[in-house]
Amino acid sequence: MSRLESWQAVILGVAVIALVVLLAIWWRQQTRRWGLVLIVCAAAALLLSWWSGLVFQVADYRAGCDGLCPGYRGAPIPTFQGEAAGGAFTPGMFLVNALVYLVLLLGWSALVRAVLVRVEYSQGPAERYSVGNTWRRAFLSAILIMIPVALAPLYLPPPQAHVRGDPQRIAINAQREVYMYDQLASVPLLRVGLEDVRPRRDGQPGMRVCLNTYTLFYLPVGHMYLDMAPEGVHSTGGGVLPRQASCWE
Repeated sequence: MSRLESWQAVILGVAVIALVVLLAIWWRQQTRRWGLVLIVCAAAALLLSWWSGLVFQVADYRAGCDGLCPGYRGAPIPTFQGEAAGGAFTPGMFLVNALVYLVLLLGWSALVRAVLVRVEYSQGPAERYSVGNTWRRAFLSAILIMIPVALAPLYLPPPQAHVRGDPQRIAINAQREVYMYDQLASVPLLRVGLEDVRPRRDGQPGMRVCLNTYTLFYLPVGHMYLDMAPEGVHSTGGGVLPRQASCWE
């Protein structure tokens, strides 16, 4: 979400609070340590909301804008909005973003626990309480948690510039040709997000599309640029750049 009106934030906040209450009730019915689970997940949600403001950044962009469209930081709810790539911190949006993460953490941990309980009760009493079973439970928990998180870029789109009209068409065509240049990166690229569409640097007719790149665990890698032909259908060249570099300099 690139923009969220106040009334939308209120509705979303109420909805996620209701989900948190329902999940907390479920955890209370499952274990006497439900309070500890809630505290740990709440602390992790606040940390993830803060972390998303560092990792997910959409710089001010020109495509489809009169001048510059203000960027933002944070995901899935922007926690920094305004000029200069989201320079103004919005505490309300930060809390809503943290609540979204809290729902995800409580929901996924509930699923992990349900799987572990199912596996445990498929075993005999002697095997259930053995040391080896404890290690198997820990390994299975790590697998169920780490693999979905590592592969998150494959099914969760990143925040990106939201453009319309011809720049959007050019950006879509450019993203179809990411496969031609992703092997140039030093690590596997799992997802890209649009940064901007601007005139080519070499002065030739056509546009340059700049994309932010992400790898496992949604770690930002850098940028990919594609110089598009005048008709904006295919690229005539491209490459990858480190995170601190710019597609426009």
